[in-house]
Amino acid sequence: MPIMIIKKNTKPKYWNSAIDHLHSVDPVLSKVISKYKAQSYLKVANSPFRTLFSIIVGQQISIEAAKSIEERIKMNIKQITPSNFLKHDTKKLRNYGLSYRKIKYIKGIAEIIKSKSNFFRNIAKLDDNDAIKQLTDLYGIGPWSAEMFLIFQYNRENILPVSDIGLINSFCNNYKIQRKSFLIEILKYKKIWSPYCTVATWYLWRDIDEDVVQY
Repeated sequence: MPIMIIKKNTKPKYWNSAIDHLHSVDPVLSKVISKYKAQSYLKVANSPFRTLFSIIVGQQISIEAAKSIEERIKMNIKQITPSNFLKHDTKKLRNYGLSYRKIKYIKGIAEIIKSKSNFFRNIAKLDDNDAIKQLTDLYGIGPWSAEMFLIFQYNRENILPVSDIGLINSFCNNYKIQRKSFLIEILKYKKIWSPYCTVATWYLWRDIDEDVVQY
């Protein structure tokens, strides 16, 4: 079910109910949840453009590499907004570590935001499947990027990003399964965790990186 955009830096209304549910249905995940600070939770921290910017920067590179590139860009652009990014020289952006392809992706999204001010507000009104379809129509946005956007920008509660390497590694480690069995097993747990797959994913991420990655 679609939800309205959540206020920045607030705990999702479903968060406590999700934790209670996951504790009750999955003893393995219950232990993972119990390891980490109760005051940590998923939240919206950025504008839609800023969120997609970070997601695209982080595509197919390590968290550390993405942070380094973002820091260099922020030092030079100051505020990462559609207007600032569009007017910044491509060669300079390349020098900060962005590939030509990622620059093109981000500038394309910046153009959409400038020409269609309600684009992301309209996506927020869609259910998960339709929102993913709309997002993946954007140049440079695949299923993983769309799922990250729904998690971090709209805090949708039942997103399970099965291609995410962090989720794959943590799930295989905690549930003692081989990588080749991941897709079969994770879909079983999707039924168990629903309607709170996002929260299950968030805590499995914490088990391999206690520092909260925020897009």
